[in-house]
Amino acid sequence: MFGWLIAGLGIFAFLWFLSSLRRAVRRWEGEDGFLTALTTIGGAIYATLAFAAIALNVGVRTMSDDTYHHTVFPGLIHAAGDASYVLHATGGAGASAMIIAASLAALRATVVPKWAGWLGIAAGILALASIIFFPQAAIGLWILIVSGLLFARGARDVPTQAEAVPR
Repeated sequence: MFGWLIAGLGIFAFLWFLSSLRRAVRRWEGEDGFLTALTTIGGAIYATLAFAAIALNVGVRTMSDDTYHHTVFPGLIHAAGDASYVLHATGGAGASAMIIAASLAALRATVVPKWAGWLGIAAGILALASIIFFPQAAIGLWILIVSGLLFARGARDVPTQAEAVPR
């Protein structure tokens, strides 16, 4: 249950990141809105399937241990682990859409160096193969780097109190 709580809080934090990323992509993209929508929808799909994965895993483990005789069924535990892994990996398609759309928007707006934008697109393409473990690490690394950049940039983009109040 402790792992379920930590994972749930991590996905909750991801939703805050996604909201910040959506705002940045909207600002970079301008009027069209296609990449903004794709970033948001892709991230929401990823978060939804990650939530479903941890819920399935913990739900089956709890059910297996919560029988009359407190019997743990190894076959069910194994099935829960595999099913939750595949659910989470399926969310890699959503993460891929989010990463590619955000990277394209940043590249077009020239807010990142070209190599960084293309590296983001490559990470997004790699995310499509999330059933293999290593692309999931690429997704996590991309989120970590971009969240740090958004946090650092956000401090510079926020108007001061004197600038925000009209006179």
